[in-house]
Amino acid sequence: MNIGLLYKNTLDEEQKLFVQTLAQQTSRMLYTTDIIPADADATEQLCDNESIDLLFISCRNNRRDIQHYLNLCRNLRLPYIFLTDTMQIPRTIATTVSPVSMLEEEVHKAEILTHLARFTGTHILFLLANDYGSRAEQNLNKILTALQSLNINAETLKADKDSFAVNKEAAEKTRQLSAGMLVLTASRDYGLDDIFFGPQELHAIRKSHCPVLMLNPRGDLYSLCD
Repeated sequence: MNIGLLYKNTLDEEQKLFVQTLAQQTSRMLYTTDIIPADADATEQLCDNESIDLLFISCRNNRRDIQHYLNLCRNLRLPYIFLTDTMQIPRTIATTVSPVSMLEEEVHKAEILTHLARFTGTHILFLLANDYGSRAEQNLNKILTALQSLNINAETLKADKDSFAVNKEAAEKTRQLSAGMLVLTASRDYGLDDIFFGPQELHAIRKSHCPVLMLNPRGDLYSLCD
């Protein structure tokens, strides 16, 4: 399997080094291209043709560019990572921050977090949504159980915000928490607010000070291999 890197025009050297380092850590070849797919189907086809199971996207930190790439990645069966020109690109992923909300698809973060911890040695830090109900905490316990079964330890902090705003809070705290990676789940569908003002993941990517790894929110859409 390979790591893919999409970029337009020029590629920042720090971003390139970051991707190359992760490729080495995961024993993967690196495929780079500045030819941007035309649509979501073409992006999916590119990943299939090049055996890509982790896709990096280098782009400017503006709404139009980020939303364009989010649309291209809507059908992907693999994680994809945003690198923008305003992020601080780390040399190593010392800490990975993952907000946990009440949505049931949050539990699928366990797989990618396991891979990150195994391959990079990153410290996992969860930001638990401050909800009245218990669903977010139940999701967190499921993730922790999966990690602990592989002897991977993690730290948990209670967020100030609830499930509807915890992603934004996590993005805003990436610098404070010395995060090298932020892991988010993409929106299931776009409502009117998302169409007019942008989905929550767009705003989180724009606010994050570190690379943002996205997972599409359907349980049958993950294929990251060992």
